[in-house]
Amino acid sequence: MKKAIKIIICVALAVIVAVLGVFSPYLLSFVEYDKDFDITQGESVLSDYTEIAVSKDGLLTTNIELSENDCGWFNYYGLEYTADCYIKVTLYYSAGIEDKKEDFFLEPTEQKKTFYSFVDNAIEGKKGNKVKSLTVQTLTKGKENIKIYGFSVFNREIPEQEIYIESENLKLGIDLLWGGALSYLEDTDSNVQAVSVDGKIKVDSNAEERYNAKSVNDNVNLINRNDTGRLVQQSYYGTLEYDHGVYMDNDWRYNPVQGGNQFNDASKIVDLKVNEDSIYIKCRPLDWAKEKEFITPSYMEATYSFENGMVHAKCRFVDFSGYPEAESTQEIPAFYCIEPFNNFVYYPGDKPWTNGELKSEPDLIFWPDANYPTFRSKENWAAFTGEFEDSFGIGLYVPDEESFLAGIFDRENTDEEDPSRDAPTSYIAVTKTRIFKSFDPYEYEYYLATGDSQEIRDTFKNIGK
Repeated sequence: MKKAIKIIICVALAVIVAVLGVFSPYLLSFVEYDKDFDITQGESVLSDYTEIAVSKDGLLTTNIELSENDCGWFNYYGLEYTADCYIKVTLYYSAGIEDKKEDFFLEPTEQKKTFYSFVDNAIEGKKGNKVKSLTVQTLTKGKENIKIYGFSVFNREIPEQEIYIESENLKLGIDLLWGGALSYLEDTDSNVQAVSVDGKIKVDSNAEERYNAKSVNDNVNLINRNDTGRLVQQSYYGTLEYDHGVYMDNDWRYNPVQGGNQFNDASKIVDLKVNEDSIYIKCRPLDWAKEKEFITPSYMEATYSFENGMVHAKCRFVDFSGYPEAESTQEIPAFYCIEPFNNFVYYPGDKPWTNGELKSEPDLIFWPDANYPTFRSKENWAAFTGEFEDSFGIGLYVPDEESFLAGIFDRENTDEEDPSRDAPTSYIAVTKTRIFKSFDPYEYEYYLATGDSQEIRDTFKNIGK
């Protein structure tokens, strides 16, 4: 009997050792630490420099074989190249016994450039362990050879879903399941409080004293994050002449949205760099009206930082779809803040930065019901504040832009202690009509400031003058 028990124990130990031998490299891959990445630091899977000759018509599709050796678990890769055309690349790899493929896109560059990307679903812990091949397809005509100097894979630390940075007066956050769009902004220096008055939430600095009510929230997020369509984010409108989706019973234009789609599915995080006082994010957005399988062939980049007591955001977008050009009104950006800030403030005059009288719009309603009202602000900013003349609020400034669309959804019905999670919201879009083109990078920047309307104006004045 003792002998049989010993045999069973030995067999069990052998099984455990075998299982650990198979899975321990995968488990250990989750304790890697993040670092600055360089393609030479990764596991190279391209045996030699590769030059791809472009055909006479400037278009091609070709296949590049990669090392099929086990390269260790990876969730991030880099490709160094030069090219004079836009390119689609398909990476074929394995994750254990499962075959995988995913597309990525390259812009023209005369100088060596390295494209980096997480693998699909890396934020949820997905990894690969064997690379197979690359398929390269030109999307626009080129005249020179495409040169690939290296392809390497890395194992990056998996970031937290929500990432925050702080300055002396602001706390900023993004959500990686919402494309890295700006989802959190707290003023940590103005005693902003949420209080409940007759069952409805009011927000202001020193709100307890102002409303004679007990605070229900002393860490108020000023950005509405009720769903993927809210936030402060990039969103662009293209053609209807493609296999479009439907939203609210309307045929919907091609609409890459940083946060995701109408079904609350997540855009893909492509790249991320976090420093003490800035966040860089790159995502591959979803098409708002379509299912997650129809991820757009486009990239959005954003860099968030602090500057003179404000948030400064730099945005970039490039589309690789090749869809027909279309002229449309763009949101640069789409801005959704909490609804207790429902008094719209802007400068309507013709003498900017001379301390002319500000105008308030305290009764805005849902913007489609109001036929999409726009307001001209020569100082290039507008804000939503609370109900009093000196109430606290949040403002948006976009350099050189004067047209502001604004409205309120479900006015005066916020009842959640965290108003950022509630359905009511106040909305601003700086609107600009432009032609949406594929293979035509577009950039803009915006600033956010907090305080009462005069404090917001004074903060933005340093940019506008």
